[in-house]
Amino acid sequence: MRLSLRTKTIAGTAIIEATLLVVLIVTSLSFINSLTEDNIVKRTTTTINLFASTTKDSLLTLDLAALEASVEELMTNPDIAYVRIIDNQQRVLAQAGSTLSIENGFHADASLQDVSDGVFDANHSISISGHHYGEIQLGIDIGYVQSSLIQIRNWIVSIALIELGLVGLFSFGLGTYLTSQLNTLRTGTKNIVKAIKTKDYSNTTIPEKGQDELTDLARTFNILVNNLAEECRSRVEAESKLTQLNQSLEEKVNRRTLALSEKNELLERSNKELKETQQQLFQAEKMASVGQLAAGVAHEINNPVGFVSSNLSTLTDYLSMFQILMTLVKKLEPDTDLTSQKALIEEIHQFYEQHDFDFISEDVTPLIEESVEGLARVSEIVKGLKVFSRIDSDEKQWFDLNHCLNTTLTMVNNKLKYICKVEKQFADLPRLYINVGKLTQVFTNLLINAGQAIESTGKQGEITVQTRLDGDKACIEITDTGCGISEENLEKLFNPFFTTKPEGQGTGLGLSITYGIIQEHGGTINVTSKEGEGSRFVITLPLGDSSQPLQTETQGAK
Repeated sequence: MRLSLRTKTIAGTAIIEATLLVVLIVTSLSFINSLTEDNIVKRTTTTINLFASTTKDSLLTLDLAALEASVEELMTNPDIAYVRIIDNQQRVLAQAGSTLSIENGFHADASLQDVSDGVFDANHSISISGHHYGEIQLGIDIGYVQSSLIQIRNWIVSIALIELGLVGLFSFGLGTYLTSQLNTLRTGTKNIVKAIKTKDYSNTTIPEKGQDELTDLARTFNILVNNLAEECRSRVEAESKLTQLNQSLEEKVNRRTLALSEKNELLERSNKELKETQQQLFQAEKMASVGQLAAGVAHEINNPVGFVSSNLSTLTDYLSMFQILMTLVKKLEPDTDLTSQKALIEEIHQFYEQHDFDFISEDVTPLIEESVEGLARVSEIVKGLKVFSRIDSDEKQWFDLNHCLNTTLTMVNNKLKYICKVEKQFADLPRLYINVGKLTQVFTNLLINAGQAIESTGKQGEITVQTRLDGDKACIEITDTGCGISEENLEKLFNPFFTTKPEGQGTGLGLSITYGIIQEHGGTINVTSKEGEGSRFVITLPLGDSSQPLQTETQGAK
């Protein structure tokens, strides 16, 4: 069953008031009972103690007349029900009081709850030096007290019931008032719900009665309704404007999309041209490096080709000698007479001695070995050129970094061997996933720059190429004893077209391209240098195919 708010208000208030009244009644009655009991106990104790002190001497002397007189005098108090004086042998010496109380006998009471006959019984022993002489028994009539307590209890309950009724009436009035105001608010709320759907807020306000908080609530509710109505009107207008704006926006989007498509095509053409220009710059730097290496490579190839050609000419002469010798030997036939054979053998011997076939036999093997070694050198240079020619390829492969450095050193050997000494300190490295041609370009640029830096000093120098493992990275250090780099130039070292060489001797792209290649490999490059002492380039490459961005550090040597 669903209870209304008014019923809940009345019931809640009545329950709270009833609970408080019950607590008040119980507390009041308990206090009155306790106070009454204390007064009766104190009255009884005072009376019996005073009477005992008065009759003590008479009891000790057994003055019965005096005892009777004292008992009669005590009975003049209206609340004394009876009094009795007995000796140590339980003999009654004197007594007075109502017959009923005397017949009921004596039953000592400790509290009012122990009283069953309307008389509070108490006794007092008369003793001297521990010897018991007698006892006084006294009864106080508490009937009037009990009737007073009942009357008080009835009055308290009556007042509580009257108050509870008044509270109920007040709760009923309050609940009726509150629920009438809340019903108005509920009706207004339902009207708002309907208005939200119909967008018609013309009949949604509620009346404002009185000057209390509910009136303030009604006033606030009406303000909210007015704001909602205004918001609804604004929303309708905004939706209308938004519809128009969407239509114009679609037209603008179509125009912008068309313009964006045209710009994308233009951007694609620009990117294509930029890529071609970048490739041309790479190729220009490559050709610059090839130009620097051309004479040296040609010299490196011509030397072995020259002595191989010379050795082949000498071997050709030796071969003709052996052919003549073999022709003479073939003339020795078994059926030839002995004299002719001796003459032929003598001729062969003279030819052998004349042309020193012992030297020829010893010289053939070194000539062949030198020729093989020369051709191997030519083959190594050609392989290096093939690797170097692949700089414009994006292909990566697992490759030995030390072998890549050796190939590069072979390529630039003719540029370095006359101006410096090259020292290699290679560690055992795992294969790396690299673009061999591009890294060869990097090492070529750094080694040629190091050689030119040493050459500018006019003194014989030294280049140290070192590899090592550093955690999950491979490190390559190229250190020279050249002229060094100033601190102001260190900051611009990797900028495109920046060069410290005289005009016409450098493109300014070598280290910029080096930076880009190291970046492609997810590595870092660190430069330390000091003018007059030399430079050190440290390259770190990940042990695998990494796409992490390049971190470049440049600093002056300390």
